[in-house]
Amino acid sequence: MTHPRFKRILLKLSGEVLMGSSGLSIDPDVIARVAAEIADVKAQG
Repeated sequence: MTHPRFKRILLKLSGEVLMGSSGLSIDPDVIARVAAEIADVKAQG
C-alpha cells in the first residue's frame, strides 16, 4: 500500500452550506449529514 500524499487536508465550508432550508441559522441536521459524509470519505482512505 502506498503512503498518502498528504497527512492533513483543510476543508472549508461556508455558512450557507450549513444553514439548511430555513436560512436563519446553522441547522444541526445539516451539520450531522455533512459530518457523516466526511466520515465516510475518511473511512474510504
